Amino acid sequence: MSDQVTPAKASEQAASRAALMKLLFFAATLAILPISSYFLTEKYVWSGNSNYAAITAICAANVVLIAYIVVSLMEDKQLFKEAEEKKLSETKKER
Repeated sequence: MSDQVTPAKASEQAASRAALMKLLFFAATLAILPISSYFLTEKYVWSGNSNYAAITAICAANVVLIAYIVVSLMEDKQLFKEAEEKKLSETKKER
C-alpha cells in the first residue's frame, strides 16, 4: 500500500517538478545570458567599450528577471482560475 500514489499527490509532485524545472531554466538563463551578452557586445557591437557592454548585460539580466515574474504571475493566475472553477463546480454539485 505504501508504494501506491494518490492522484492528488501525483499531481502535486508533477507541479513541484514543473516549478523546479522552470526555476532551473531561469537560473541558468540568468547566469549565461548577461555574461555572454557582455562579451559578445563588447567585441562585436561596441568595439571594446566596456561601459556600454556592461549596460547591455544589465539590461539582459533585467529582461530575464521580468520574464520570470511574468511567467510566475501567469501560472499563479491560471492556478487561481482552476481553483475557482473547481469551487464553483463543487457548489453546483451540492445543490
